[in-house]
Amino acid sequence: MYLHDDHSDVLKIFPPKGPLVTVSLPFFLVGPARFGSDGRSMYGIVADRKSTVRPNHAGISKIEFDPIRATLMPGTSEFAIKSFAISSRQDKLVISGRVQSSGARRCGVFAVDIPAGNVKQILIGECRDEWSWDYLSLSPNGDRAVASHDRHLELIDLVQGTTRSLGSEFDVGSWSPDGKWIAVRESGNRDRLFLIDAANLSRRHSLGAAVVIMPEWSPDSRYLLLWKGYIFRCGFYLDVDAPATLETLDIQTGKRSTIKSSRCQITNGETGWVSSEIAR
Repeated sequence: MYLHDDHSDVLKIFPPKGPLVTVSLPFFLVGPARFGSDGRSMYGIVADRKSTVRPNHAGISKIEFDPIRATLMPGTSEFAIKSFAISSRQDKLVISGRVQSSGARRCGVFAVDIPAGNVKQILIGECRDEWSWDYLSLSPNGDRAVASHDRHLELIDLVQGTTRSLGSEFDVGSWSPDGKWIAVRESGNRDRLFLIDAANLSRRHSLGAAVVIMPEWSPDSRYLLLWKGYIFRCGFYLDVDAPATLETLDIQTGKRSTIKSSRCQITNGETGWVSSEIAR
């Protein structure tokens, strides 16, 4: 599935076989979005179709696909959000951003329990225009996270409220659903991808060339979803990149497979995995 752009009321689903499926939404999705581990939901900031501006404090909603409906997550409505992640059990949100409550403004990384909506501050950050932590990704049990911080990748202990650098050579990471791996992007170079062993962070190996904004794991932790550029096949633009195509990477064999229904369809936005039943 692919969220068309940063302010969209349609979802594009690219099946491995068959044509593109477009799903119309009764609202706009704005800003970052994350897909639920059940393959039948996603989380994002929702705005009414009549809205022409991005809301500063809209909170995070759970969007269910069958039927389509959005439910605001308790405890999130006062946040201005830089990045967020949802646990695999969908019982915890971790938010990087700013919250205003009782006349006080707090910035940093926060954990929000679902469905109670209890908010706990994990890390304290400076309240400035660009908050420190971005591209959050949670471990399956929700006790650790990785995030981009000051141009390097950082490991966050959500229980102790401590951080550890994973090195300046990486800047974006994504935890596999089975907890075994962290897929990371090389700093300053979106064309190289690596795997870090989550049980032994010093063990790392290259997955080769790969265009990736945020590595997206399949629910079974077997595949990564990547972008592939076809400069001449998809057109050539002087001011912007040509549209891309989605492909999957099998981390066990290294085999790559093109998702034909996505050819030359990807320009920007969020990508993730959903159940094949949603496309029916």
